Amino acid sequence: MPLRADGQSDADIMLAVGMDATNQDAIVLARQPLAPVTSPRLWLPGLTRRQLNDLLGGAITDWANAGAAAATPVQPVAIGGLQVDDASATTILVPDYAGFLALLPQHPGALALASLDDIDFQAGSPPIDGVRLLTQVTPEQAPLALALVATGSGPLWSELQPWLKASAATIDTPQPAATPLTVTFSGDVILGRTVHTIISRLGDYAAPFRKVADELKGADLTILDLECTLSDTITPPTDPYTFSFMTRTAGADGLVLAGVDAVSQANNHSMNFGAAGMRDTLAALDARKILHFGIGEQLDEARRPVILEAKGIKLALLGFDGITGGTYGASDDSAGTSPLLADTLVADIQAVRPTADLVIPFIHWGIEYTLTPTDDQVAIAHQAIDAGADMVVGSHPHWVQGVETYHGRPIVYSLGNFVFDQEWSLETKQGLIMHLVFRGTRLAGLRFVPVMIENYYQPRLAEGEEISTILDRVWHSSDIITGIAAQ
Repeated sequence: MPLRADGQSDADIMLAVGMDATNQDAIVLARQPLAPVTSPRLWLPGLTRRQLNDLLGGAITDWANAGAAAATPVQPVAIGGLQVDDASATTILVPDYAGFLALLPQHPGALALASLDDIDFQAGSPPIDGVRLLTQVTPEQAPLALALVATGSGPLWSELQPWLKASAATIDTPQPAATPLTVTFSGDVILGRTVHTIISRLGDYAAPFRKVADELKGADLTILDLECTLSDTITPPTDPYTFSFMTRTAGADGLVLAGVDAVSQANNHSMNFGAAGMRDTLAALDARKILHFGIGEQLDEARRPVILEAKGIKLALLGFDGITGGTYGASDDSAGTSPLLADTLVADIQAVRPTADLVIPFIHWGIEYTLTPTDDQVAIAHQAIDAGADMVVGSHPHWVQGVETYHGRPIVYSLGNFVFDQEWSLETKQGLIMHLVFRGTRLAGLRFVPVMIENYYQPRLAEGEEISTILDRVWHSSDIITGIAAQ
């Protein structure tokens, strides 16, 4: 898939910028990795190189013909003049990546090639031939790249070729600031009530995670909200309608299967069985080397961040309970969750900011069975970003909710249910896995994988129309949130 640079020349030696050297004698002096960019609302499993070329060249004019979940007209875009040789006559030219983002509201089917150094979470980037280019490490590994090449002909070219080849070997190609870091979040997990009944009967306490474990454990770091007690010393409730959630400590085996690195316990069910239940839960997690945050023997401990380190990046996680923090909240002399209070949230983010590369508060908040956050949630989320958070992640409403971008940073208000037994409505059976890609401290990618919960206990990856149904709700909510935030 050659790219073209403006202008031609009959000179003996020519420097040109293109996708790759098509002439065997061409000498590659430098490579800049590229990736396709689309609207984040355009969901598709991936593209082949041929499809990418046909989309940019106009041979494919509707995304449905390239495997997208919904029909959307394709709009080729050239960023900084970067376009394929047979570019579509309808290609829109924009000067830079920001210009591409500005087009998306009017052209949801936009497609361009962009430098990996520019791409952020505000665009989607589908895999090419099964490879997610955002996770490429070096220019040499990148299957798509903008190459600076030297070509020529005649005696002078023949004479200079050996020197150019030797020079090319000594040119230092700029390397990424850090190896890409992948982080995955999922929503609310209860292993009690009907879930406990089923996994106890099966004799398989990891059963809830068996259909999604591979999707979760593929990340460098995996985090979820654990909304129950794990204990072998407390008798589980037999009431099928109980709101006190617990299971045996073997329930943590499912977290291990799914590669979970840390869980938030800042929620309205982690203290259902008091301090004794909390201690049993934390001991079960500790035994499996799963970190926990948002809860503790005293308030200082509950507010303490957990810091995960991978790929040379330190990620600080803070948990806040905005539902029962006033009743289950820890105090200076009693165990409990970390209450969601604007002043302490700001203080805790500011306190950890100097020691961490990334700071993400995971907040349990909102009103159950609603599609949008409250005005107070929006205000608190903005305060978190203003205090230095890199993004905000939320849970609790039992429904998926939308995304807001505030000062260039994302706020994901609710990931919905994940392991739950609320089979009585479609919305409560829907949830999201959220995959993040950080290149250094820049959030280069944010991708949702929708899930459906089956049989009162087990999430699986959504399929077919289920995918667009769930994501349409996310984006509809996002549009409403944008209106709320603008008021």
